[in-house]
Amino acid sequence: MNSLERVFATVRGEPVDIRAFSLVLSLYGSRLTGCPLSSYFTEPEKYLAGQKAVVDLVDPDILCTPFALPLEAKAFGCTLKHFKNAPPNVIRPACKGLSDLSALLAPDMAHDPGLQYLIESTRLMAREFGSHKIIAAVLTAPVDLPALLVSIAEWIEALLFNSEIRDELLRRTGEHFVSLASALLEAGASYVITPAVFTNPHFLTPQMVREHIFPPLYKAFSLVPGPIVFHHGGSPLGVHLEMFKELPNVIGYVLDYRDSFAEARDIIGDVPVLLGNLSSPHLPALSPEDAYERTKKILVERAADPRFIFCTCGPDVPLSTSPETVKAVGRAVRDFVEEKP
Repeated sequence: MNSLERVFATVRGEPVDIRAFSLVLSLYGSRLTGCPLSSYFTEPEKYLAGQKAVVDLVDPDILCTPFALPLEAKAFGCTLKHFKNAPPNVIRPACKGLSDLSALLAPDMAHDPGLQYLIESTRLMAREFGSHKIIAAVLTAPVDLPALLVSIAEWIEALLFNSEIRDELLRRTGEHFVSLASALLEAGASYVITPAVFTNPHFLTPQMVREHIFPPLYKAFSLVPGPIVFHHGGSPLGVHLEMFKELPNVIGYVLDYRDSFAEARDIIGDVPVLLGNLSSPHLPALSPEDAYERTKKILVERAADPRFIFCTCGPDVPLSTSPETVKAVGRAVRDFVEEKP
């Protein structure tokens, strides 16, 4: 089986030769090629070279497009800063406050440099790997993007007290989400994966999620012409999956490393794919031997679940992670074929 066949079989719940796996190594490709991040996150060819190096190192079944969500915010008028050891981030919102929405730009998909970088990186990856690997396009959730555009505090204020501004922001970000998701899928992405912070009852009350977050998220997801994977966004999600079972086009859920996958499976049912359960931020502290044993333990725990994909959860694998530790994770997955019960 190649990676494409392996993942498709997992989605269908069919037998596979080895467990499908991935690590979020969007950022890590820059370390492997020695490319400065200021170039890596602006030049699609440099990003492709980094992902080729990722394949040479660990050969995951799923590759990620650039995990640089603030590039979307820049298209609306936010100011970004590039860093030596992390993706670019917003240092100034597009708006000075909720009364200043006129400052928001209308993203220009055809000409904005950041959006074109995301689309072209996806196109190059699909051309290089699309015949045999899965390309996961990382995209900001429409309910999270407003926090970048007006600041987290202003977005929470709008959610709580200003329905007119809330709905206007969600209209704009929802339209952007559908447009960019469509462009990335057209460029060759296999599916869209979207980390969603402002859906989680750890962050907002369940009532706020049901009344203000779920409806616009449902609408945006329903208009995406392809599959979506819903990402926990940094907080445990498993026990709240009942709230998101009806989201359209969702084929899988990336859970937090603190989640119980058994409990999540009981809630969500047999059909959706569950992805996890190795914490990205903890990888730098693991020796190759520790990473191997931790990976094997997770595989043993999920061995009976045919729709489980092993992957890192959380943000990108940190640059400080040893390449030998990354390789040990892949080796554990491939070795485990002989140990299945």
